Amino acid sequence: MSNFRDLIDLAGERLGGSVRYATDDFFAEKENLLRPYRPVWKEHEYTDRGKWMDGWESRRKRTPGHDFAIVRLGARGVVRGVVADTSFFRGNYPESCSFDACALQPESDVDALLAAPRSIRARR
Repeated sequence: MSNFRDLIDLAGERLGGSVRYATDDFFAEKENLLRPYRPVWKEHEYTDRGKWMDGWESRRKRTPGHDFAIVRLGARGVVRGVVADTSFFRGNYPESCSFDACALQPESDVDALLAAPRSIRARR
């Protein structure tokens, strides 16, 4: 396979993937992380959270640490790649991101997910 985007989206909502947790999704909801379409810019559109965005957007950190989200895959498999698309996030996108993975039972609660040891680490 020459492009992992040609493979099945293991985190896709149609397979049961979901965003189980996010440290903050004040400006744009965490569920936007799993949308299957390319980002769209809507020039003069606003929501009750501010400027309309189709990605996940948190508030700027004013304390130490970083924001993160926990995504539950909808199917078991080997993760061959992850898309971190920051289209249209001009001036407020992260300078880097990383991805960790762990294997837990699907019904695990958020506390178990937060405490789980990570088995894979990728950095972009």
